[in-house]
Amino acid sequence: MSHTLTAGSGADVKLSLREKLAYGAADTGYNLVFNVLTMYLMFYYTDVAGLDVLKVGTLFLVVRLLDIIAGPLVGELIDKTHTRWGKVRPWFLWFSIPFAITGVLVFSVPRISPSGKLIWAYITYILISFVAAGAGTPTTAILPNLTTNQQERVNANAFRNVGGQVGVILSGVLTLPLVGILGRGNQQLGFTLTMLCFGVISVGCLLFTFFGTRERVITAKAKEPPFTKSFSAMMRNLPWWLIVLLNFVTFIGVVGKSSSIAYFFKYNVGNAGLSSVVNGINSIGMILGMILTPFMAKKMKKRNIVITFFLCSIVGSGILQLGANLHSIPVIMIGVAIASLSGAGSSVGFVMLADVVDYGEWKTGIRGQGLITSCATIGVTAGAGIAGWLTSFILAHAGFVANRTQTATSLGAISFNFIWLSAICSVIGIIIMLFYRLDDKGVMVSIHKDLATRNTAISVPLETAAGNTATENRPVSSVTKKEV
Repeated sequence: MSHTLTAGSGADVKLSLREKLAYGAADTGYNLVFNVLTMYLMFYYTDVAGLDVLKVGTLFLVVRLLDIIAGPLVGELIDKTHTRWGKVRPWFLWFSIPFAITGVLVFSVPRISPSGKLIWAYITYILISFVAAGAGTPTTAILPNLTTNQQERVNANAFRNVGGQVGVILSGVLTLPLVGILGRGNQQLGFTLTMLCFGVISVGCLLFTFFGTRERVITAKAKEPPFTKSFSAMMRNLPWWLIVLLNFVTFIGVVGKSSSIAYFFKYNVGNAGLSSVVNGINSIGMILGMILTPFMAKKMKKRNIVITFFLCSIVGSGILQLGANLHSIPVIMIGVAIASLSGAGSSVGFVMLADVVDYGEWKTGIRGQGLITSCATIGVTAGAGIAGWLTSFILAHAGFVANRTQTATSLGAISFNFIWLSAICSVIGIIIMLFYRLDDKGVMVSIHKDLATRNTAISVPLETAAGNTATENRPVSSVTKKEV
């Protein structure tokens, strides 16, 4: 039988370099496929597949609203999963190949009638959204299970973020060149073959995560509460609500900006090839911010780190606008570089979620990391869906027509989506973070000490990362039902 391991010496471990690399590989594989959807799917649908821009926006909104169901469903299934590999790890194994296959299908709209194309888009986009939840949610859900050591969680998350940005760089910089090379002038074929290449690499990365990580904080099947109690406990978790709101506004800005890059440089700047350069700069900037995050965490609260990076978004947006007004590519690139640091701010929210899981167990006696982490991504999916609909609505309202010379109004709409939408969301994100209190001095230390006092030491058989079974002495949580 499996048991709950929490907040003791056995769970409070330093992770090996190999395990951190394996954890980071999950986001590399996930972003390699999903980032293409974020950055190029709207462009692909309108400029390659020939779909109406407003219908595409409606598609994005509908599918993202369905994601609100997919996230909690996967989270609840993770909480109910019990295998010899653990609760979360097997999900990387189960969903690696389906995720890659659906990624190829999304970018393979056949040359049929407009209504047929739209039906294909709906079916494949809905399919990959559910499959992506199964492939992506475990990356966040497994972090609280790797260790209870606060600094190690930050360090592991840094590997995840850097690994994720490797996927973003590869997909952002290589997608359009590969489309041209593999398609030989046929963008439709080029996108399909490019996604096939990315899918193969993605499968390898997710399998590396499966084989290279180990869960040390797990919940006994006998101790798991019914869904209604887990859901009720989550609803009373105020820090969880703050992270959901943070994810919501952040990803409106992130997706709104990233999906507008191709449009901005094709129509406003007149050089579509610069999109790949900008994607590279964005990724390098985010990696720099993510590398700095563990060092900043030693001196700053997580909340203040997020605020600092959001300020970079606001400043960078101002410089971007100046560059657009001056028609200066160097100034535009400087603005892009400064604003790109803001991506590290949203990534800190994943570390906060690990604290939110511990807080929830301390507050309510119910851990439910799968439900908490997956439902927190409701903010991500809802924000991304709103962004897709909002940006397409703004473009359609301004009179945008694909592959035509744009009016001053439509150019202004593209500029707003690319420059100012993310800055506005950053301001709102800063306000939200002012209410986050879990990383106030001594709060999480006290929570972990309190959880440790509920533990009883027993001997627990655990599978090692290499797949062998070992017997280790670990503290077992006798989770209290008392609310504090």
